[in-house]
Amino acid sequence: MQIKKIYKFISVLAAILLLVGLFPQTFPGQANVAAARSWDLYSEKIMAKDSTNKTLELEIQGVLPLHEDYEVTQIIDGKKVEKSLKDVRVGAENVTVRVNHKGEIHKIFIEGPTPVNNMRVGIMTSGFASMDHEKIELSSPTGLKIVDKIANANFQVGANEKIIFTVDSHVVTVKKQDGTEVYTTANRLYVSTDEGSKIKVDNITRAVKDPSYRGFFEITATSTGDKLELINEVNLEEYLYQVVPSEMPASFGLNALKAQAVAARTYALGDYLSDRFAKDGYFVLDSVMSQVYNNSAENALTTQAVQETKGVIMYSKDGSLVDARYYSTSGGFGASKHQVWADADGSFPGQEVPYLVAQSHTFDPNDSSKMLSIDTSNEQQIRDFYKTLSYRGYDDTSAYFRWKVSFSKEELANTINKNIGGRYAADPKFILTQTESGEFVSLPIPAEGIGEFHDMYVLKRGDGGNIMELVIEGSTGTYKIVKEYNIRFTIRPQSVFTGGSDVLLHRAIGGSSDYTASPLKNYSILPSAFFSFEIDVEKGVTFFGGGNGHGVGMSQYGASQLGLGGWAFNDILTHYYPNMTLTDTSVIGGSSQK
Repeated sequence: MQIKKIYKFISVLAAILLLVGLFPQTFPGQANVAAARSWDLYSEKIMAKDSTNKTLELEIQGVLPLHEDYEVTQIIDGKKVEKSLKDVRVGAENVTVRVNHKGEIHKIFIEGPTPVNNMRVGIMTSGFASMDHEKIELSSPTGLKIVDKIANANFQVGANEKIIFTVDSHVVTVKKQDGTEVYTTANRLYVSTDEGSKIKVDNITRAVKDPSYRGFFEITATSTGDKLELINEVNLEEYLYQVVPSEMPASFGLNALKAQAVAARTYALGDYLSDRFAKDGYFVLDSVMSQVYNNSAENALTTQAVQETKGVIMYSKDGSLVDARYYSTSGGFGASKHQVWADADGSFPGQEVPYLVAQSHTFDPNDSSKMLSIDTSNEQQIRDFYKTLSYRGYDDTSAYFRWKVSFSKEELANTINKNIGGRYAADPKFILTQTESGEFVSLPIPAEGIGEFHDMYVLKRGDGGNIMELVIEGSTGTYKIVKEYNIRFTIRPQSVFTGGSDVLLHRAIGGSSDYTASPLKNYSILPSAFFSFEIDVEKGVTFFGGGNGHGVGMSQYGASQLGLGGWAFNDILTHYYPNMTLTDTSVIGGSSQK
């Protein structure tokens, strides 16, 4: 064992010397040695990466700018390989940087593959409202250890003793519950507990009330210096212990839970590889912005699902990680991703993804061994499909299999008028106004919105029947709402927007003759973009739809029914993500979780 440690030390030292030019193939001259002494080397954990402003934050040295001619090199199997900033991962501890006399990073050296063992999770305030905490209160049944690495200071907190963190002008103050001041610092603080124990966050609430977390916490002041940021670093598999029960109930069965675990693991690694939150120092948020984390308590069956699929992820046949989208309920058809979301460059529809394509999940009533096929571009067929409650399919046990909601014309105008301006502000390329020439262009929405509601029609649907473009005619003009999210958030069935009495969302499971499921009052948004509508001059507008969610990837209710019906988790995943293969996390950064 000692020989292995010595060998590893020599290998790392040689790689670093190779990096700085002190160990080239030929012995350097005296001038080169003198030049090398003007550089500083730091081997530290990468805490954040800002690709736009070209900076890296090191754990001890802090934020350092990149030199305009910086280089990234990775040593793999003893060979130097040119890389890019994309390959420098937040959380990585296998990185050495060479800094010049101006404090700029000139060379970045990555020693071997970057393992993906942990997740770094941004923990939001109650209600998942913000990452900015006024204060943070922590405790643990086995006590806490608080460390300031930069100041080389640490102290202990007793079992079940609450410790409170506040901040003012970038200075973090740590106090006991009785108000006794324990420590102040402008540095990052680390909070950990005994292995196997959890840390309770006493000042935020989730569905589990006061949530407790595995792993450890990092606490820092925000850039404004008047709030705190809380990051939880936790083992990847243990992260999933608290994601899977928050995203799928144990009652959905082990096979569906195992499919959910694989999808969640794949999705989390997708966020990690995308550098989505790299400048903020974490990989994922704990909300629906990523995946819901630690909102529901761990349980034996969901943990079993994670353990029995340990390390398993989905890879596309083109050699890339699957974009593992999932949603609650299909109303009989799934959607193609490129017909739901715009690509990164803003184009819509985007490029087709071969494993996220529209499919029928409804049985043909004339032959239950076949799946139903309809012309999803035909408005009459779509209307008949969603008005028919008797269909059976993979999701027919969900109360959202069929739904309807009605508005008077005034109520519909009110909800559109209160929301269309906000959608334009958030997504101006896809909230369009018709000009006199008949062209739809991006223009500011009038203060009164569409004014009075006149008419509405579907201009374009996706392959699964989801509405992609909805045209609304009002007294102030004609407007086109593009993309399902904008459509669902423009027509919101809530009395606060309609200005009338409670708005009822009526629901039905498959095989029904009427909407017998309990109606929901003032539902936040339209459940899906899989709907049609009927306009009555006197009665107003009634929407007939199916499903709950965006419709892309795996339907969780469908996975449950398939799993309870005997489908193995890999068969469920293959159905919902065709043209993919199952592999393990060893393909990501060369680190095996098996």
